[in-house]
Amino acid sequence: MLKPLYPLAVALVLACASGGIPDPTITANTRRTSILSAEEIENAHADVTNAYDAIARLRPNWLLPHGITSGQNNGAGTEYAQVYVDGQTYGDLNTLRGIPAYHVGSIRYWDVTQAGARFGIRAGSSGVIEISMKTALRQ
Repeated sequence: MLKPLYPLAVALVLACASGGIPDPTITANTRRTSILSAEEIENAHADVTNAYDAIARLRPNWLLPHGITSGQNNGAGTEYAQVYVDGQTYGDLNTLRGIPAYHVGSIRYWDVTQAGARFGIRAGSSGVIEISMKTALRQ
């Protein structure tokens, strides 16, 4: 009488065991899409150019327009992401061309919601590309 229920019980145990544990590679890859590390830039040999070219090669979607344009002051209606270096306003996407990629410690893309929470209204309406330098950027 127990014999017909045995295959069903085995199938149920296997289904529960395999479905309950999250795959760590999925969450790691999801998290990494918003961060570009110095190591990843170096491994892709993108450190011989500037930060703009490294992003264009490894995370090109960060450079696309994400917001709306408007005539509001202080970048509140920006179409493209704003650039911050070490937590301070740096400029628009073109300023990335002046930052040597080998000086970059990491680059992070903050979407509009995250950027608003972190940087306030200064972040604009298209998110922020924040660069953390290996050493302080001197002007």
